[in-house]
Amino acid sequence: MVRLTRRLAPIFTIAASLSCRQSEGSYQGYADRTAAIGDSALATVTSYLTLDSTSAVRYDSSAARNLERLATRFGGIMRPDTVSVFHRQMLEGLDSLVLAMRVLHDREVSCTQERTIDCVDTRDFGHVLGSIHSGVRVYLDARRRMRETLRALGAAFPDPPPVSPSALTSRVSPRPSP
Repeated sequence: MVRLTRRLAPIFTIAASLSCRQSEGSYQGYADRTAAIGDSALATVTSYLTLDSTSAVRYDSSAARNLERLATRFGGIMRPDTVSVFHRQMLEGLDSLVLAMRVLHDREVSCTQERTIDCVDTRDFGHVLGSIHSGVRVYLDARRRMRETLRALGAAFPDPPPVSPSALTSRVSPRPSP
């Protein structure tokens, strides 16, 4: 048994060193997948960023389905190391977007079923759009910090999708006085 262990020891050492070398390059693959999936999810809601509380806010079922699918895929590629904190924060931002779309959908369904108490009206637009703006800000802030961390680890993280800072500022109309 001792002889077998001595003979296998060099093989285990070589295998361990090869796996370490492979993991060094794995940050780049992770960075590429994270950016592609997360940014694609974010792109599904960019049309909502230009709306204000006086605009017609409509539920987009294909965008919502795509957002949920991509957010789920995004959560599945998390690494158990230094960047996982930022990955979780980016996922929180995407989850906020998913929830905002679900609320918008539920409210539209209620309106079509003539349960007007649950309909979207002008008072709701600010909250729904605020959730979308907040989710995008959380995602982009965490993405920026992840980019810095991955750069320090030797991986290039692509530029974020172009989102105007003014688009992240909620534009809520003044409330009517009672």
